[in-house]
Amino acid sequence: MKKMGPVVEKLLKKYNLWQGYLQFMIVEKWAEIVGPPLCEVTKADSISRGKLKILVKDSVWAYHLSMLKPQLIAKLNREAGAAVVKDIFFSIEQAEEDSGHEE
Repeated sequence: MKKMGPVVEKLLKKYNLWQGYLQFMIVEKWAEIVGPPLCEVTKADSISRGKLKILVKDSVWAYHLSMLKPQLIAKLNREAGAAVVKDIFFSIEQAEEDSGHEE
């Protein structure tokens, strides 16, 4: 993950905002971190107290991703440079482009 300027980073750490910044960056950079195959069927929704909520296309993907959870957590924390993600929850959601269509 790209580092902020040293002065800003120091201020965020001083006021205990650094962990929140890292959490924000995990959600914002989800697609970049996991890459095209996964970002096409998932979307990072939120993170709170180390629990990352990921919106998933369907139950099949949710199942497969749950099997990859330890690797995903390790990759996200490695990218953040700290133990930001402790767990991941997968929630089945329709893709944004499908949600506006009435049948």
